[in-house]
Amino acid sequence: MKENMDNTPVSQHVPRQGDQESIPLEAGLEDNLRRIRKELGGSSDLAFREFRIGADRIPAAVLWINGMSDISALEQNMMSPLLYGAGQTQSGASGGGDVYEWLRNSVLTAVDIRHADSVDAALNHLLSGNAVILVDGYEGAVAAGTKGYETRSITEPSSTGVVRGPRDGFVESLGVNISLIRRRIKNKRLTAETIAVGTVTRTQVAMLYLRDKADEEVVDNVRGKLERIRLEGVLESHYIQELIADAAPSVFPTVYSTERPDDIAAGILEGRVALLVDGSPFALMVPCTFFHLMRTPEDYYLSYEVATFIRWIRYIGFMLTLLFPAMYVGIFTFHPEMVPPELLSSILAAREGVPFPLLLEALVMELTFEGLREASVRMPRAIGSAISIVGALVIGESAVNAGIISPPTVIVVAGTAIASFTIPSIDLSGAVRILRFFMLLLASLLGLYGIVLGLVLLGIHMASIKSAGKPYLSPLAPYKPDQAMKTLIRIPWWGKRSAKNMASAREGRR
Repeated sequence: MKENMDNTPVSQHVPRQGDQESIPLEAGLEDNLRRIRKELGGSSDLAFREFRIGADRIPAAVLWINGMSDISALEQNMMSPLLYGAGQTQSGASGGGDVYEWLRNSVLTAVDIRHADSVDAALNHLLSGNAVILVDGYEGAVAAGTKGYETRSITEPSSTGVVRGPRDGFVESLGVNISLIRRRIKNKRLTAETIAVGTVTRTQVAMLYLRDKADEEVVDNVRGKLERIRLEGVLESHYIQELIADAAPSVFPTVYSTERPDDIAAGILEGRVALLVDGSPFALMVPCTFFHLMRTPEDYYLSYEVATFIRWIRYIGFMLTLLFPAMYVGIFTFHPEMVPPELLSSILAAREGVPFPLLLEALVMELTFEGLREASVRMPRAIGSAISIVGALVIGESAVNAGIISPPTVIVVAGTAIASFTIPSIDLSGAVRILRFFMLLLASLLGLYGIVLGLVLLGIHMASIKSAGKPYLSPLAPYKPDQAMKTLIRIPWWGKRSAKNMASAREGRR
């Protein structure tokens, strides 16, 4: 699959390769070849071919990296014009002209051609999959776009299930990922800025947003954070996710991540800023709020009644994941009078003979389930799900029969696990799973008072953090009545048009 040299249709804030401070390329062909091979440490995948061009038969060479360049493009767009086309014309170098302009305007048929006047600039092109031409007597190099390394085919996202909607997902190629967004937003205001991040890897990170709709403060905030990154290497988008997060010490995710292009396109239409990282199928988006993490693209692909009901189920699942074990331990340890007598006697009878206190029993089962969850992720897919199901059944049944764990605790832990799967965001689900243990410990110390204290502390923390400068609990804190209703109810499209017309009418009366 071919890509242009920038990997993006629109590129800004990309320093010209020739502007980098490094060893300059001199006029001698052999000296330049020796310098480049020395900088690469004599790497065996560096390939080159020497030949002569122009009527004066000037020595030249083409260099490329095996496996990174498309050989057919190299032959058709570079070697053939250089060997046949250039031989029929007078070399610009022979008359004191500019070899770069001569090759770009009269010889090479490649789409993207660049100038490089230093060894580092030439190496950057080579290591990106482009070919570099060195001409004897010319102080510099000519780079042409010949990228052609293998990329994964576009398939359905593996991290999220698609109920209804597009089934294409991001891949590890930055150019392909940008094209997936361009296919959905065919608008001239869609801007893509590419920034190289990582002093060693020089990973390309593309920032996409809609001009005149995205908040300029957010765009400048994200751009400034990307330019200040000083890591040696960026191998996955989570590196960027951690470095641009406003609330680094917080367990809550303040940067949204997804594999779905339609999800990113919808966020861009809302005025958010998207980040695509070369080599990663996960795209990032800011600002990210708590209520944004509780939504899915399917909310707008299903009928608004069904989508609203499912959204309520998610919020209920969130509260159960956070509080169900804590409520179980807190109530039966400190407030058993709140439980109906029949239910209380049934649970006490089930716990008869269990040697562990309620807190230790719940902790053991929660940690066991988390271990089974991690084991199922690390095992091969063919047997991972089977091992997790069989392991949970065998361990749970054996523990109950042995009198180590009571059946009500198994029910509570299983219910909590099922509720955790209703949370759409993997990052948010992981945060809630950690906070569940915090709430469990507070409930074991103070009962329901501990749960209330934990909720108050949690609310204060969530209200204090921001994402790209925007409040995390927006639009509830600060309260925005026009948008707050959308967090709980999926407004139908005709309702949005009516609300927009009413707002325009109010503006007109003013």
